[in-house]
Amino acid sequence: MEMTMSCAEESRALEETLAGSFKPADTFFLIESNLPDYGGWGSGAVKAASSSGEFAPFLRHLQGTPRAKILFIRRPLADGMNFYIALTNQLEPKIYHAELDGYADLLGLDIASLAEAGAPGINGREMTQIDELYTVCANGRHDPCCAAYGAPVYQEMARQAGEDRVWQTTHIGGHRMAATLIAFPQGIVYGHVDPHDVESLVMNHRAGYILTHKYRGRGCYAGQVLDEAAHLAAGAAEAVIREEARIYGLDDLRLRDVIDLNDGQWRVSFRGRNGATYTAEVGTRMSAPRRTSCGDEPKPMPQHDVRLLAPI
Repeated sequence: MEMTMSCAEESRALEETLAGSFKPADTFFLIESNLPDYGGWGSGAVKAASSSGEFAPFLRHLQGTPRAKILFIRRPLADGMNFYIALTNQLEPKIYHAELDGYADLLGLDIASLAEAGAPGINGREMTQIDELYTVCANGRHDPCCAAYGAPVYQEMARQAGEDRVWQTTHIGGHRMAATLIAFPQGIVYGHVDPHDVESLVMNHRAGYILTHKYRGRGCYAGQVLDEAAHLAAGAAEAVIREEARIYGLDDLRLRDVIDLNDGQWRVSFRGRNGATYTAEVGTRMSAPRRTSCGDEPKPMPQHDVRLLAPI
């Protein structure tokens, strides 16, 4: 009997490059909900809840925020209405928390206040700023790899970072890279995470460092509004520059520009804390067909080739 690898096993066996695999998002909305009236955490939980039913108006209100990403979050045995907003497109990213009285409170979120300096407001109440939060994709109904790899990482993350700082989340994208997670407030995304990686990941994040060998990218680059292709190219370039220059501090590189050279070619420049400029050319091509999810037919995926230009 022929044994078939899962999508995550295949990705790991191929040593798939992680960097440059997370799509742009400036604002993350994290809503605690098991959605029992909508079939729970199905394969497209957010999309299904947005399309119809009593939950739809609340989500559509949030979707009016430019470049927003909505995720449902949960913890075992929890039954609350915690709500978080992560504002990642800032020089100093922030994440805020509120306990909702009901989901209708989401209609009272002042979307305009998200662009202001102060804390966002819901129904006239300011949300509370917190220092960190981690979300681990464990949505096994979207892909079994998310549960198989995500659940043990979630458990270890809760042990290392504290249960109140860690949530399971619906699909964040790239389940073949399971376990995949997001570290807030910066919106740093990691993939192929195993339980033995967690202690180092949490310690480094709290100290302001990135684990480059597990780095998929980030929600956005402060002050930049890039389209998807440019954003992915920037993420691929950033990882290689950091590895080659041994720059691991979260704030030690700032994206300067991304220039479209046409035909899938990009020139990406970062400025270091020391004033040096680091530049790379990124070529984006399609890989050989591979499975992006268990049960799906293989298909080509974007692959980034990075060539450094400026001296490292």
